Amino acid sequence: MRPYVYLAAAITVDGRIASRSGYSRLSCPIDLKRLHALRAKVDAVVVGAGTVKADNPRLTVRYVQGRNPMRVVVDGSLSVPTSARVFDSSAPTVVLTTERAPDERVAALRERGVEVIRFPGDSVPLREALERLYASGVRSVLVEGGGHVNWQMLSQCLVDELIVTVTPYAFGAGTSLLEGPGYDDAESAPFKLRLLSAEVCECGQEVVLRYRVECKQ
Repeated sequence: MRPYVYLAAAITVDGRIASRSGYSRLSCPIDLKRLHALRAKVDAVVVGAGTVKADNPRLTVRYVQGRNPMRVVVDGSLSVPTSARVFDSSAPTVVLTTERAPDERVAALRERGVEVIRFPGDSVPLREALERLYASGVRSVLVEGGGHVNWQMLSQCLVDELIVTVTPYAFGAGTSLLEGPGYDDAESAPFKLRLLSAEVCECGQEVVLRYRVECKQ
Protein backbone atom coordinates (compact mmCIF):
# COMPACT_ATOMS: atom_id res chain seq x y z
CA MET A 1 0.00 0.00 0.00
CA ARG A 2 1.06 3.57 -0.67
CA PRO A 3 -0.42 6.98 0.18
CA TYR A 4 -2.77 8.91 -2.11
CA VAL A 5 -0.47 11.19 -4.10
CA TYR A 6 -1.22 14.69 -5.37
CA LEU A 7 1.21 16.45 -7.70
CA ALA A 8 0.70 20.21 -7.81
CA ALA A 9 2.57 22.88 -9.76
CA ALA A 10 2.22 26.36 -11.19
CA ILE A 11 3.44 26.56 -14.77
CA THR A 12 3.89 29.15 -17.50
CA VAL A 13 1.88 28.86 -20.71
CA ASP A 14 4.90 27.12 -22.24
CA GLY A 15 5.05 24.53 -19.48
CA ARG A 16 7.88 25.84 -17.29
CA ILE A 17 7.93 25.72 -13.51
CA ALA A 18 11.04 27.92 -13.36
CA SER A 19 12.99 30.19 -15.69
CA ARG A 20 16.53 29.50 -16.85
CA SER A 21 17.79 31.61 -13.91
CA GLY A 22 15.67 29.62 -11.44
CA TYR A 23 12.89 32.17 -10.95
CA SER A 24 9.74 30.28 -9.96
CA ARG A 25 7.35 32.73 -8.25
CA LEU A 26 4.45 32.24 -10.61
CA SER A 27 1.32 31.85 -8.47
CA CYS A 28 -1.01 34.67 -7.51
CA PRO A 29 -1.88 35.06 -3.79
CA ILE A 30 -5.13 33.14 -4.27
CA ASP A 31 -3.32 30.19 -5.81
CA LEU A 32 -0.78 30.25 -2.98
CA LYS A 33 -3.64 29.95 -0.50
CA ARG A 34 -5.01 27.04 -2.52
CA LEU A 35 -1.62 25.31 -2.39
CA HIS A 36 -1.20 25.89 1.33
CA ALA A 37 -4.71 24.57 1.99
CA LEU A 38 -3.66 21.38 0.23
CA ARG A 39 -0.46 21.26 2.30
CA ALA A 40 -2.58 21.49 5.43
CA LYS A 41 -4.77 18.64 4.17
CA VAL A 42 -2.04 16.08 3.42
CA ASP A 43 0.21 14.16 5.79
CA ALA A 44 3.46 14.85 3.91
CA VAL A 45 4.97 17.14 1.27
CA VAL A 46 7.63 15.68 -1.05
CA VAL A 47 10.29 17.64 -2.94
CA GLY A 48 13.57 16.86 -4.63
CA ALA A 49 17.04 18.07 -3.73
CA GLY A 50 17.06 20.54 -6.62
CA THR A 51 14.00 22.34 -5.30
CA VAL A 52 15.53 22.67 -1.84
CA LYS A 53 18.80 24.02 -3.22
CA ALA A 54 17.11 26.43 -5.64
CA ASP A 55 14.31 27.79 -3.44
CA ASN A 56 15.32 26.90 0.15
CA PRO A 57 11.64 26.41 1.09
CA ARG A 58 10.25 25.70 4.54
CA LEU A 59 7.29 23.73 3.11
CA THR A 60 5.11 24.84 6.00
CA VAL A 61 1.51 26.10 6.04
CA ARG A 62 1.48 29.90 6.18
CA TYR A 63 -1.27 31.42 4.03
CA VAL A 64 -4.15 29.52 5.65
CA GLN A 65 -4.92 28.04 9.05
CA GLY A 66 -3.77 24.45 9.43
CA ARG A 67 -1.11 22.09 10.63
CA ASN A 68 2.28 21.66 9.04
CA PRO A 69 2.75 18.38 7.17
CA MET A 70 5.77 16.13 7.42
CA ARG A 71 8.45 17.27 4.95
CA VAL A 72 10.13 14.66 2.76
CA VAL A 73 13.24 15.37 0.69
CA VAL A 74 14.36 12.99 -2.06
CA ASP A 75 18.15 13.33 -2.27
CA GLY A 76 20.06 10.30 -3.53
CA SER A 77 23.52 11.74 -2.83
CA LEU A 78 22.55 13.88 0.18
CA SER A 79 23.74 17.05 -1.52
CA VAL A 80 21.30 19.43 0.19
CA PRO A 81 23.00 21.78 2.70
CA THR A 82 22.35 20.73 6.28
CA SER A 83 21.50 24.38 7.01
CA ALA A 84 18.49 24.34 4.65
CA ARG A 85 15.28 25.73 6.13
CA VAL A 86 13.44 22.49 5.42
CA PHE A 87 15.44 20.99 8.30
CA ASP A 88 14.25 23.49 10.89
CA SER A 89 12.00 22.55 13.81
CA SER A 90 8.74 23.75 12.22
CA ALA A 91 7.73 20.20 11.30
CA PRO A 92 9.22 16.69 11.17
CA THR A 93 11.49 16.09 8.18
CA VAL A 94 12.47 12.83 6.49
CA VAL A 95 15.27 12.49 3.94
CA LEU A 96 15.15 9.64 1.44
CA THR A 97 18.66 8.89 0.25
CA THR A 98 20.96 6.05 -0.81
CA GLU A 99 24.20 4.42 0.22
CA ARG A 100 25.94 7.16 -1.79
CA ALA A 101 25.17 9.59 1.03
CA PRO A 102 28.31 10.53 3.03
CA ASP A 103 28.21 9.17 6.58
CA GLU A 104 29.15 12.52 8.10
CA ARG A 105 26.21 14.28 6.40
CA VAL A 106 23.82 11.57 7.55
CA ALA A 107 25.10 11.99 11.11
CA ALA A 108 24.81 15.79 10.93
CA LEU A 109 21.17 15.62 9.87
CA ARG A 110 20.29 13.02 12.46
CA GLU A 111 21.82 15.27 15.11
CA ARG A 112 19.35 17.93 14.01
CA GLY A 113 16.46 15.51 14.52
CA VAL A 114 15.98 14.66 10.85
CA GLU A 115 15.04 11.08 10.01
CA VAL A 116 17.34 9.75 7.28
CA ILE A 117 16.26 6.63 5.38
CA ARG A 118 19.01 5.05 3.31
CA PHE A 119 18.23 2.72 0.42
CA PRO A 120 20.74 0.44 -1.32
CA GLY A 121 21.81 1.33 -4.85
CA ASP A 122 22.31 4.63 -6.64
CA SER A 123 18.76 5.98 -6.72
CA VAL A 124 15.84 6.21 -4.31
CA PRO A 125 13.16 3.60 -5.13
CA LEU A 126 10.14 5.88 -4.95
CA ARG A 127 7.47 3.18 -4.80
CA GLU A 128 9.24 1.47 -1.91
CA ALA A 129 9.78 4.85 -0.25
CA LEU A 130 6.06 5.64 -0.48
CA GLU A 131 5.25 2.23 0.98
CA ARG A 132 7.61 2.99 3.88
CA LEU A 133 5.84 6.29 4.46
CA TYR A 134 2.45 4.56 4.37
CA ALA A 135 3.64 2.02 6.94
CA SER A 136 4.57 4.93 9.21
CA GLY A 137 1.05 6.38 9.02
CA VAL A 138 1.28 8.71 6.01
CA ARG A 139 -1.95 8.38 4.02
CA SER A 140 -1.69 11.37 1.67
CA VAL A 141 1.24 13.08 -0.02
CA LEU A 142 1.68 16.30 -1.99
CA VAL A 143 4.54 16.35 -4.50
CA GLU A 144 5.80 19.89 -5.18
CA GLY A 145 8.66 19.27 -7.59
CA GLY A 146 10.99 19.85 -9.05
CA GLY A 147 10.83 18.65 -12.60
CA HIS A 148 12.91 15.52 -12.08
CA VAL A 149 10.91 14.28 -9.10
CA ASN A 150 7.68 15.12 -10.93
CA TRP A 151 8.82 13.02 -13.89
CA GLN A 152 9.90 10.09 -11.75
CA MET A 153 6.64 10.04 -9.82
CA LEU A 154 4.39 10.38 -12.85
CA SER A 155 6.32 8.04 -15.16
CA GLN A 156 6.21 5.33 -12.48
CA CYS A 157 2.43 5.75 -12.09
CA LEU A 158 2.80 6.93 -8.51
CA VAL A 159 0.50 9.97 -8.85
CA ASP A 160 -3.26 9.85 -8.32
CA GLU A 161 -4.19 13.47 -8.98
CA LEU A 162 -2.40 16.17 -10.98
CA ILE A 163 -3.17 19.83 -10.26
CA VAL A 164 -1.68 22.37 -12.66
CA THR A 165 -2.14 26.12 -12.41
CA VAL A 166 -1.43 27.81 -15.74
CA THR A 167 -0.10 31.32 -15.12
CA PRO A 168 0.13 34.26 -17.58
CA TYR A 169 3.85 34.01 -18.25
CA ALA A 170 6.14 32.49 -20.88
CA PHE A 171 9.85 31.86 -20.32
CA GLY A 172 10.96 30.13 -23.51
CA ALA A 173 13.53 28.15 -21.52
CA GLY A 174 14.02 26.82 -18.02
CA THR A 175 12.77 23.86 -16.00
CA SER A 176 9.75 22.01 -17.37
CA LEU A 177 6.93 20.54 -15.31
CA LEU A 178 8.42 17.15 -16.20
CA GLU A 179 12.17 16.73 -16.66
CA GLY A 180 12.92 13.29 -18.06
CA PRO A 181 13.63 11.33 -21.24
CA GLY A 182 10.03 11.78 -22.39
CA TYR A 183 7.79 9.75 -24.69
CA ASP A 184 7.62 9.47 -28.46
CA ASP A 185 3.84 9.84 -28.58
CA ALA A 186 0.71 9.89 -26.44
CA GLU A 187 0.35 6.11 -26.51
CA SER A 188 3.84 5.55 -25.10
CA ALA A 189 3.02 7.05 -21.72
CA PRO A 190 2.11 4.44 -19.07
CA PHE A 191 -0.74 6.63 -17.79
CA LYS A 192 -3.78 8.55 -18.99
CA LEU A 193 -4.94 11.94 -17.73
CA ARG A 194 -8.68 12.40 -17.17
CA LEU A 195 -9.79 16.00 -16.73
CA LEU A 196 -11.71 16.47 -13.47
CA SER A 197 -12.16 20.24 -13.58
CA ALA A 198 -10.96 23.45 -15.22
CA GLU A 199 -11.53 26.67 -13.31
CA VAL A 200 -10.51 30.27 -13.86
CA CYS A 201 -8.83 31.54 -10.70
CA GLU A 202 -10.55 34.36 -8.83
CA CYS A 203 -7.60 36.57 -9.76
CA GLY A 204 -8.83 36.34 -13.36
CA GLN A 205 -5.39 35.56 -14.78
CA GLU A 206 -4.81 31.87 -14.04
CA VAL A 207 -6.50 28.58 -14.90
CA VAL A 208 -6.49 25.65 -12.48
CA LEU A 209 -6.62 22.22 -14.14
CA ARG A 210 -7.25 19.04 -12.16
CA TYR A 211 -6.64 15.61 -13.65
CA ARG A 212 -7.12 12.10 -12.40
CA VAL A 213 -4.07 10.00 -13.31
CA GLU A 214 -4.93 6.50 -14.49
CA CYS A 215 -2.22 3.89 -14.87
CA LYS A 216 -2.64 1.83 -18.05
CA GLN A 217 -1.43 -1.38 -16.44
